[in-house]
Amino acid sequence: MNELWRLDVEAAAAALAAREISSVELVRSSLARIEETEPAVHAWAHIAKVGALTAAYASDERRRRGEPLSRIDGIPIGVKDVIDVEGMPTRAGSASLSGSGPVRIDAASVARYRASGGVLLGKTHTYEFAFGQGEPPTRNPRDPARYAGGSSIGSGVAVAVGAVPATLGTDTGGSIRNPASVNGLVGIKPSRGLVSTEGSITISGTMDAIGPLASSAAGCAIVLDAIAERDPHDPSFAAVAERTAEDANLRVGMDRRMWERWGVVPAVSERIAEAADVLAAAGIDVVETSLPATDLALTAGLLISLSESVRSHRDRLRRDAAGYLSDTRVMIATGALLTPRDIELAHRVRVALRVKIESVMRAEGLTAILSPTLPAPAPRLDAMASELTSNGSQASLGSALRMLSAANLTGLPALSTPAGTLDGRPVGMHLLGRMRGDGELLGLARRHESISPWRAELPVEPVSV
Repeated sequence: MNELWRLDVEAAAAALAAREISSVELVRSSLARIEETEPAVHAWAHIAKVGALTAAYASDERRRRGEPLSRIDGIPIGVKDVIDVEGMPTRAGSASLSGSGPVRIDAASVARYRASGGVLLGKTHTYEFAFGQGEPPTRNPRDPARYAGGSSIGSGVAVAVGAVPATLGTDTGGSIRNPASVNGLVGIKPSRGLVSTEGSITISGTMDAIGPLASSAAGCAIVLDAIAERDPHDPSFAAVAERTAEDANLRVGMDRRMWERWGVVPAVSERIAEAADVLAAAGIDVVETSLPATDLALTAGLLISLSESVRSHRDRLRRDAAGYLSDTRVMIATGALLTPRDIELAHRVRVALRVKIESVMRAEGLTAILSPTLPAPAPRLDAMASELTSNGSQASLGSALRMLSAANLTGLPALSTPAGTLDGRPVGMHLLGRMRGDGELLGLARRHESISPWRAELPVEPVSV
Protein backbone atom coordinates (compact mmCIF):
# COMPACT_ATOMS: atom_id res chain seq x y z
CA MET A 1 0.00 0.00 0.00
CA ASN A 2 1.48 3.37 -1.04
CA GLU A 3 1.40 6.61 0.95
CA LEU A 4 0.39 5.08 4.26
CA TRP A 5 0.57 8.58 5.78
CA ARG A 6 -2.80 9.21 4.14
CA LEU A 7 -4.51 6.73 6.50
CA ASP A 8 -6.53 8.23 9.32
CA VAL A 9 -6.64 6.63 12.77
CA GLU A 10 -9.64 4.44 12.00
CA ALA A 11 -8.24 3.18 8.68
CA ALA A 12 -4.78 2.62 10.15
CA ALA A 13 -6.24 0.62 13.04
CA ALA A 14 -8.24 -1.54 10.63
CA ALA A 15 -5.25 -2.13 8.33
CA LEU A 16 -3.02 -3.07 11.26
CA ALA A 17 -5.64 -5.45 12.64
CA ALA A 18 -6.00 -7.13 9.24
CA ARG A 19 -2.19 -7.42 8.97
CA GLU A 20 -2.35 -5.48 5.68
CA ILE A 21 0.34 -3.12 6.93
CA SER A 22 2.87 -3.09 9.73
CA SER A 23 3.46 -0.44 12.35
CA VAL A 24 7.03 -0.06 11.10
CA GLU A 25 5.74 0.73 7.61
CA LEU A 26 3.24 3.20 9.03
CA VAL A 27 5.85 4.97 11.16
CA ARG A 28 8.35 5.10 8.32
CA SER A 29 5.70 6.62 6.07
CA SER A 30 4.99 9.29 8.70
CA LEU A 31 8.70 10.04 9.05
CA ALA A 32 9.02 10.41 5.28
CA ARG A 33 5.99 12.72 5.21
CA ILE A 34 7.50 14.83 7.99
CA GLU A 35 10.72 15.17 6.02
CA GLU A 36 8.69 16.22 2.98
CA THR A 37 6.43 18.76 4.73
CA GLU A 38 8.55 20.25 7.51
CA PRO A 39 10.41 22.74 5.29
CA ALA A 40 7.02 24.36 4.59
CA VAL A 41 5.07 23.99 7.86
CA HIS A 42 7.55 23.56 10.76
CA ALA A 43 5.07 21.66 12.94
CA TRP A 44 7.56 19.59 14.94
CA ALA A 45 9.75 20.63 17.86
CA HIS A 46 11.34 17.19 18.29
CA ILE A 47 11.29 13.91 16.34
CA ALA A 48 12.09 10.64 18.12
CA LYS A 49 12.87 8.48 15.08
CA VAL A 50 14.77 5.71 16.84
CA GLY A 51 12.34 5.44 19.74
CA ALA A 52 9.32 5.43 17.42
CA LEU A 53 10.72 2.70 15.20
CA THR A 54 11.70 0.63 18.23
CA ALA A 55 8.14 0.88 19.57
CA ALA A 56 6.77 0.04 16.11
CA TYR A 57 8.91 -3.12 15.87
CA ALA A 58 7.64 -4.17 19.31
CA SER A 59 4.05 -3.57 18.19
CA ASP A 60 4.51 -5.66 15.07
CA GLU A 61 5.97 -8.48 17.15
CA ARG A 62 2.90 -8.42 19.44
CA ARG A 63 0.61 -8.65 16.43
CA ARG A 64 2.62 -11.56 15.01
CA ARG A 65 1.99 -13.36 18.29
CA GLY A 66 -1.70 -12.42 18.15
CA GLU A 67 -1.34 -10.29 21.28
CA PRO A 68 -2.03 -6.63 20.37
CA LEU A 69 -2.53 -4.48 23.42
CA SER A 70 -5.43 -2.48 21.99
CA ARG A 71 -6.98 -1.10 18.85
CA ILE A 72 -4.34 1.65 18.63
CA ASP A 73 -1.36 -0.67 19.11
CA GLY A 74 1.24 0.54 16.60
CA ILE A 75 -0.40 3.84 15.65
CA PRO A 76 1.91 6.88 15.93
CA ILE A 77 0.87 10.22 17.42
CA GLY A 78 2.50 13.58 18.07
CA VAL A 79 2.35 15.31 21.45
CA LYS A 80 2.16 19.04 22.15
CA ASP A 81 5.41 20.24 23.67
CA VAL A 82 3.97 21.08 27.08
CA ILE A 83 3.18 17.40 27.79
CA ASP A 84 5.98 15.19 29.06
CA VAL A 85 7.11 12.21 27.00
CA GLU A 86 9.80 9.98 28.47
CA GLY A 87 13.06 10.30 26.54
CA MET A 88 12.10 13.62 24.89
CA PRO A 89 12.68 17.19 26.10
CA THR A 90 9.74 19.40 27.13
CA ARG A 91 10.63 22.93 26.07
CA ALA A 92 7.15 24.47 25.78
CA GLY A 93 8.19 26.93 23.09
CA SER A 94 10.19 28.93 25.64
CA ALA A 95 13.81 30.03 25.61
CA SER A 96 13.76 29.47 29.37
CA LEU A 97 13.65 25.70 28.71
CA SER A 98 15.80 25.63 25.56
CA GLY A 99 18.56 23.67 27.30
CA SER A 100 16.28 21.10 28.91
CA GLY A 101 17.22 17.47 28.44
CA PRO A 102 14.94 14.44 28.06
CA VAL A 103 12.34 13.94 30.78
CA ARG A 104 12.28 10.67 32.67
CA ILE A 105 8.56 10.06 33.19
CA ASP A 106 5.60 10.14 30.80
CA ALA A 107 2.67 12.40 31.51
CA ALA A 108 -0.32 10.34 32.64
CA SER A 109 -2.07 10.67 29.26
CA VAL A 110 1.07 9.66 27.37
CA ALA A 111 1.67 6.73 29.72
CA ARG A 112 -1.84 5.46 28.97
CA TYR A 113 -1.27 5.77 25.23
CA ARG A 114 2.07 3.98 25.47
CA ALA A 115 0.54 1.23 27.65
CA SER A 116 -2.02 0.67 24.88
CA GLY A 117 0.82 0.00 22.43
CA GLY A 118 0.72 3.44 20.80
CA VAL A 119 3.86 4.91 19.26
CA LEU A 120 5.16 8.33 20.37
CA LEU A 121 6.55 9.99 17.27
CA GLY A 122 7.63 13.36 18.65
CA LYS A 123 6.70 16.74 20.11
CA THR A 124 4.80 19.47 18.26
CA HIS A 125 5.37 23.22 18.45
CA THR A 126 3.36 25.49 20.75
CA TYR A 127 3.14 29.13 21.70
CA GLU A 128 5.25 29.83 24.80
CA PHE A 129 3.86 27.76 27.67
CA ALA A 130 0.54 27.67 25.70
CA PHE A 131 -0.21 31.31 26.59
CA GLY A 132 -0.73 32.35 22.96
CA GLN A 133 2.06 34.92 22.96
CA GLY A 134 4.96 35.19 20.53
CA GLU A 135 5.13 33.47 17.16
CA PRO A 136 5.96 29.76 16.84
CA PRO A 137 7.64 28.69 13.59
CA THR A 138 4.62 26.62 12.50
CA ARG A 139 2.84 27.84 9.38
CA ASN A 140 -0.67 27.40 8.00
CA PRO A 141 -0.32 24.76 5.26
CA ARG A 142 -2.99 26.37 3.09
CA ASP A 143 -1.55 29.89 3.31
CA PRO A 144 1.68 30.57 5.25
CA ALA A 145 0.70 34.24 5.65
CA ARG A 146 -2.34 33.28 7.74
CA TYR A 147 -2.91 32.19 11.33
CA ALA A 148 -2.42 28.45 11.86
CA GLY A 149 -4.30 28.05 15.14
CA GLY A 150 -4.08 28.45 18.91
CA SER A 151 -1.39 27.11 21.19
CA SER A 152 -1.78 23.51 19.95
CA ILE A 153 -0.66 24.94 16.63
CA GLY A 154 1.89 22.28 15.73
CA SER A 155 -0.50 19.50 16.71
CA GLY A 156 -3.14 20.80 14.32
CA VAL A 157 -0.83 21.37 11.37
CA ALA A 158 0.93 18.01 11.78
CA VAL A 159 -2.38 16.16 11.34
CA ALA A 160 -3.59 18.48 8.58
CA VAL A 161 -0.62 17.66 6.32
CA GLY A 162 -0.75 13.93 7.06
CA ALA A 163 2.51 13.83 9.02
CA VAL A 164 0.80 11.77 11.74
CA PRO A 165 -2.73 10.31 12.12
CA ALA A 166 -3.46 12.14 15.40
CA THR A 167 -1.93 14.36 18.04
CA LEU A 168 -2.49 15.41 21.62
CA GLY A 169 -3.07 19.07 22.45
CA THR A 170 -4.00 21.11 25.49
CA ASP A 171 -6.94 23.49 25.84
CA THR A 172 -7.26 26.29 28.41
CA GLY A 173 -9.60 28.52 26.42
CA GLY A 174 -9.97 26.77 23.09
CA SER A 175 -6.45 25.73 22.11
CA ILE A 176 -7.49 22.30 20.79
CA ARG A 177 -10.70 23.44 19.13
CA ASN A 178 -9.17 26.59 17.63
CA PRO A 179 -6.44 24.83 15.55
CA ALA A 180 -8.92 22.07 14.72
CA SER A 181 -11.20 24.69 13.18
CA VAL A 182 -8.41 26.54 11.37
CA ASN A 183 -6.99 23.31 9.92
CA GLY A 184 -10.24 21.52 9.06
CA LEU A 185 -9.92 18.81 11.75
CA VAL A 186 -11.88 17.35 14.64
CA GLY A 187 -10.54 18.31 18.06
CA ILE A 188 -12.17 17.61 21.41
CA LYS A 189 -11.73 19.16 24.84
CA PRO A 190 -12.93 16.32 27.06
CA SER A 191 -15.11 16.50 30.15
CA ARG A 192 -13.13 17.59 33.19
CA GLY A 193 -11.54 14.54 34.80
CA LEU A 194 -11.75 12.27 31.77
CA VAL A 195 -8.08 12.79 30.84
CA SER A 196 -5.46 13.50 33.50
CA THR A 197 -3.31 16.61 33.06
CA GLU A 198 -0.62 15.23 35.37
CA GLY A 199 2.80 15.59 33.78
CA SER A 200 1.94 18.61 31.63
CA ILE A 201 2.90 22.25 32.08
CA THR A 202 -0.46 23.78 32.85
CA ILE A 203 -1.72 27.32 32.86
CA SER A 204 -4.68 26.49 35.08
CA GLY A 205 -5.60 23.41 37.03
CA THR A 206 -9.24 24.43 36.78
CA MET A 207 -9.36 25.28 33.08
CA ASP A 208 -6.77 23.06 31.36
CA ALA A 209 -7.62 19.87 29.47
CA ILE A 210 -5.71 17.40 27.29
CA GLY A 211 -7.40 15.95 24.24
CA PRO A 212 -6.85 14.60 20.72
CA LEU A 213 -6.90 16.18 17.28
CA ALA A 214 -7.55 13.95 14.26
CA SER A 215 -9.05 14.10 10.79
CA SER A 216 -12.29 12.40 11.92
CA ALA A 217 -14.56 12.05 14.92
CA ALA A 218 -13.89 8.30 14.99
CA GLY A 219 -10.16 8.95 15.13
CA CYS A 220 -10.62 11.33 18.05
CA ALA A 221 -12.79 8.78 19.85
CA ILE A 222 -10.24 5.99 19.41
CA VAL A 223 -7.37 8.11 20.76
CA LEU A 224 -9.53 9.54 23.54
CA ASP A 225 -10.37 6.02 24.68
CA ALA A 226 -6.67 5.22 24.87
CA ILE A 227 -5.76 8.22 27.05
CA ALA A 228 -8.90 8.43 29.23
CA GLU A 229 -8.82 7.59 32.90
CA ARG A 230 -10.76 4.53 33.99
CA ASP A 231 -13.08 5.04 36.95
CA PRO A 232 -14.55 1.75 38.23
CA HIS A 233 -17.24 3.74 40.04
CA ASP A 234 -18.26 5.63 36.91
CA PRO A 235 -18.32 3.51 33.74
CA SER A 236 -19.61 6.50 31.74
CA PHE A 237 -16.07 7.89 31.95
CA ALA A 238 -14.70 5.18 29.67
CA ALA A 239 -15.13 3.58 26.23
CA VAL A 240 -16.01 6.83 24.46
CA ALA A 241 -15.61 5.24 21.02
CA GLU A 242 -18.26 2.68 21.92
CA ARG A 243 -20.72 5.33 23.10
CA THR A 244 -20.96 7.68 20.15
CA ALA A 245 -24.74 7.72 20.36
CA GLU A 246 -25.29 6.96 16.68
CA ASP A 247 -28.84 5.78 17.28
CA ALA A 248 -29.80 7.96 20.22
CA ASN A 249 -32.43 10.69 20.09
CA LEU A 250 -30.26 13.76 19.65
CA ARG A 251 -31.40 17.37 19.94
CA VAL A 252 -29.20 20.39 19.31
CA GLY A 253 -29.80 24.03 20.28
CA MET A 254 -28.49 27.19 18.61
CA ASP A 255 -28.41 30.72 20.04
CA ARG A 256 -27.93 32.84 16.90
CA ARG A 257 -28.23 36.07 18.88
CA MET A 258 -25.02 35.18 20.68
CA TRP A 259 -23.29 34.60 17.34
CA GLU A 260 -24.07 38.22 16.50
CA ARG A 261 -22.87 39.40 19.89
CA TRP A 262 -19.59 37.51 19.40
CA GLY A 263 -19.02 39.25 16.08
CA VAL A 264 -19.32 36.17 13.89
CA VAL A 265 -19.06 37.25 10.26
CA PRO A 266 -22.21 36.58 8.20
CA ALA A 267 -20.50 34.12 5.84
CA VAL A 268 -19.40 31.94 8.79
CA SER A 269 -22.91 32.06 10.27
CA GLU A 270 -24.23 30.86 6.92
CA ARG A 271 -21.81 27.92 6.86
CA ILE A 272 -22.80 26.89 10.38
CA ALA A 273 -26.49 27.18 9.52
CA GLU A 274 -25.82 24.90 6.54
CA ALA A 275 -24.06 22.43 8.85
CA ALA A 276 -27.10 22.52 11.15
CA ASP A 277 -29.27 21.72 8.13
CA VAL A 278 -27.05 18.69 7.45
CA LEU A 279 -27.66 17.48 11.02
CA ALA A 280 -31.40 18.06 10.61
CA ALA A 281 -31.37 16.07 7.38
CA ALA A 282 -29.69 13.25 9.29
CA GLY A 283 -32.65 13.09 11.67
CA ILE A 284 -31.29 15.29 14.46
CA ASP A 285 -33.67 17.82 15.96
CA VAL A 286 -32.17 21.35 15.67
CA VAL A 287 -33.91 24.12 17.62
CA GLU A 288 -33.36 27.72 18.67
CA THR A 289 -32.38 28.34 22.28
CA SER A 290 -31.13 31.21 24.45
CA LEU A 291 -27.96 31.13 26.53
CA PRO A 292 -26.67 34.71 26.93
CA ALA A 293 -24.98 33.70 30.20
CA THR A 294 -22.17 32.08 28.18
CA ASP A 295 -20.79 35.57 27.58
CA LEU A 296 -19.69 35.62 31.23
CA ALA A 297 -17.16 32.88 30.59
CA LEU A 298 -14.28 34.93 29.17
CA THR A 299 -13.83 37.30 32.10
CA ALA A 300 -14.30 34.64 34.77
CA GLY A 301 -12.07 32.22 32.89
CA LEU A 302 -9.27 34.75 32.57
CA LEU A 303 -9.42 35.59 36.27
CA ILE A 304 -9.13 31.93 37.21
CA SER A 305 -6.56 30.87 34.63
CA LEU A 306 -4.21 33.83 35.08
CA SER A 307 -4.37 33.63 38.88
CA GLU A 308 -3.59 29.91 38.76
CA SER A 309 -0.75 30.45 36.26
CA VAL A 310 1.18 32.27 38.98
CA ARG A 311 1.42 29.08 41.01
CA SER A 312 2.60 27.11 37.97
CA HIS A 313 5.31 29.58 36.96
CA ARG A 314 6.53 31.24 40.14
CA ASP A 315 9.62 29.03 40.56
CA ARG A 316 10.52 29.10 36.87
CA LEU A 317 10.31 32.87 36.77
CA ARG A 318 12.60 33.13 39.77
CA ARG A 319 15.18 31.00 37.96
CA ASP A 320 14.96 32.58 34.52
CA ALA A 321 12.49 35.43 34.06
CA ALA A 322 14.59 36.77 31.18
CA GLY A 323 13.96 33.54 29.28
CA TYR A 324 10.23 34.31 29.11
CA LEU A 325 8.65 36.51 26.47
CA SER A 326 7.70 39.86 27.96
CA ASP A 327 4.04 39.42 26.97
CA THR A 328 3.90 36.06 28.77
CA ARG A 329 5.41 37.64 31.89
CA VAL A 330 2.79 40.39 31.76
CA MET A 331 -0.01 37.82 31.68
CA ILE A 332 1.38 35.98 34.71
CA ALA A 333 2.00 39.27 36.54
CA THR A 334 -1.61 40.24 35.88
CA GLY A 335 -2.66 37.03 37.58
CA ALA A 336 -0.51 37.89 40.59
CA LEU A 337 -2.35 41.23 40.99
CA LEU A 338 -5.79 39.66 41.27
CA THR A 339 -7.38 39.76 44.72
CA PRO A 340 -8.88 36.77 46.55
CA ARG A 341 -12.26 38.48 46.21
CA ASP A 342 -11.84 38.67 42.41
CA ILE A 343 -10.98 34.99 42.23
CA GLU A 344 -13.80 33.95 44.55
CA LEU A 345 -16.29 35.85 42.38
CA ALA A 346 -14.92 34.16 39.24
CA HIS A 347 -15.43 30.73 40.80
CA ARG A 348 -18.97 31.67 41.78
CA VAL A 349 -19.60 32.59 38.15
CA ARG A 350 -18.04 29.27 37.09
CA VAL A 351 -20.46 27.28 39.21
CA ALA A 352 -23.46 29.43 38.27
CA LEU A 353 -22.69 29.20 34.55
CA ARG A 354 -22.48 25.43 34.61
CA VAL A 355 -25.77 25.24 36.49
CA LYS A 356 -27.38 27.60 33.98
CA ILE A 357 -26.13 25.72 30.90
CA GLU A 358 -27.07 22.34 32.31
CA SER A 359 -30.52 23.53 33.42
CA VAL A 360 -31.30 24.93 29.95
CA MET A 361 -30.06 21.76 28.27
CA ARG A 362 -32.06 19.59 30.64
CA ALA A 363 -35.25 21.66 30.34
CA GLU A 364 -35.08 21.71 26.54
CA GLY A 365 -33.82 18.15 26.14
CA LEU A 366 -30.63 19.27 24.40
CA THR A 367 -27.68 17.00 23.68
CA ALA A 368 -25.46 19.92 22.65
CA ILE A 369 -25.24 23.64 21.95
CA LEU A 370 -24.15 24.36 18.37
CA SER A 371 -22.24 27.47 17.27
CA PRO A 372 -19.31 28.56 15.11
CA THR A 373 -15.94 27.60 16.59
CA LEU A 374 -14.34 30.90 15.57
CA PRO A 375 -15.89 34.18 14.39
CA ALA A 376 -14.04 34.17 11.06
CA PRO A 377 -11.71 31.98 8.99
CA ALA A 378 -7.97 32.20 9.61
CA PRO A 379 -6.87 35.86 9.47
CA ARG A 380 -3.59 37.12 8.13
CA LEU A 381 -0.78 37.04 10.68
CA ASP A 382 -0.01 40.72 10.11
CA ALA A 383 -3.59 41.54 11.16
CA MET A 384 -3.64 39.43 14.33
CA ALA A 385 -4.11 40.98 17.78
CA SER A 386 -2.97 39.12 20.91
CA GLU A 387 -5.00 41.09 23.48
CA LEU A 388 -7.05 38.68 25.57
CA THR A 389 -10.02 40.97 26.11
CA SER A 390 -10.33 42.39 22.60
CA ASN A 391 -13.91 41.96 21.41
CA GLY A 392 -13.92 44.29 18.45
CA SER A 393 -11.96 42.26 15.93
CA GLN A 394 -12.52 38.80 14.52
CA ALA A 395 -8.72 38.60 14.14
CA SER A 396 -7.97 38.67 17.86
CA LEU A 397 -7.10 36.09 20.47
CA GLY A 398 -9.78 37.61 22.68
CA SER A 399 -12.56 36.98 20.16
CA ALA A 400 -11.67 33.29 20.01
CA LEU A 401 -11.47 32.96 23.79
CA ARG A 402 -14.79 34.70 24.18
CA MET A 403 -16.54 32.01 22.15
CA LEU A 404 -14.77 28.95 23.53
CA SER A 405 -14.07 29.61 27.23
CA ALA A 406 -17.41 28.35 28.55
CA ALA A 407 -16.39 24.71 28.11
CA ASN A 408 -13.14 25.20 30.03
CA LEU A 409 -14.77 27.23 32.78
CA THR A 410 -17.59 24.75 33.38
CA GLY A 411 -15.67 21.54 32.67
CA LEU A 412 -18.21 20.48 30.05
CA PRO A 413 -16.98 18.68 26.91
CA ALA A 414 -16.75 20.52 23.60
CA LEU A 415 -15.41 19.84 20.14
CA SER A 416 -14.86 21.46 16.78
CA THR A 417 -15.63 19.62 13.55
CA PRO A 418 -15.31 20.84 9.93
CA ALA A 419 -18.29 22.70 8.50
CA GLY A 420 -17.00 23.79 5.12
CA THR A 421 -14.68 26.47 3.77
CA LEU A 422 -14.69 30.15 2.85
CA ASP A 423 -12.27 31.14 0.10
CA GLY A 424 -10.39 27.90 0.76
CA ARG A 425 -10.13 28.50 4.52
CA PRO A 426 -11.83 25.96 6.84
CA VAL A 427 -14.75 26.86 9.08
CA GLY A 428 -15.41 24.89 12.25
CA MET A 429 -18.70 23.92 13.87
CA HIS A 430 -18.55 23.93 17.68
CA LEU A 431 -20.55 21.57 19.89
CA LEU A 432 -20.78 22.08 23.66
CA GLY A 433 -22.13 19.03 25.43
CA ARG A 434 -23.40 17.60 28.69
CA MET A 435 -20.97 16.54 31.39
CA ARG A 436 -19.63 13.10 30.46
CA GLY A 437 -21.40 13.41 27.13
CA ASP A 438 -18.16 13.20 25.14
CA GLY A 439 -19.45 10.21 23.21
CA GLU A 440 -22.63 12.06 22.28
CA LEU A 441 -20.63 14.96 20.84
CA LEU A 442 -18.45 12.59 18.84
CA GLY A 443 -21.59 10.84 17.64
CA LEU A 444 -23.00 14.13 16.40
CA ALA A 445 -19.73 14.90 14.63
CA ARG A 446 -19.72 11.44 13.03
CA ARG A 447 -23.28 11.89 11.84
CA HIS A 448 -22.36 15.22 10.26
CA GLU A 449 -19.16 14.04 8.58
CA SER A 450 -20.89 10.95 7.17
CA ILE A 451 -22.96 13.27 4.98
CA SER A 452 -20.73 16.31 4.46
CA PRO A 453 -17.78 16.19 2.01
CA TRP A 454 -15.19 17.97 4.10
CA ARG A 455 -13.02 15.01 5.10
CA ALA A 456 -12.00 14.72 1.45
CA GLU A 457 -10.09 18.00 1.96
CA LEU A 458 -7.41 16.16 4.01
CA PRO A 459 -4.50 15.67 4.05
CA VAL A 460 -3.36 19.04 2.77
CA GLU A 461 -0.43 19.57 0.44
CA PRO A 462 1.34 22.51 2.08
CA VAL A 463 1.96 25.72 0.20
CA SER A 464 5.59 26.83 0.45
CA VAL A 465 6.53 30.41 1.22
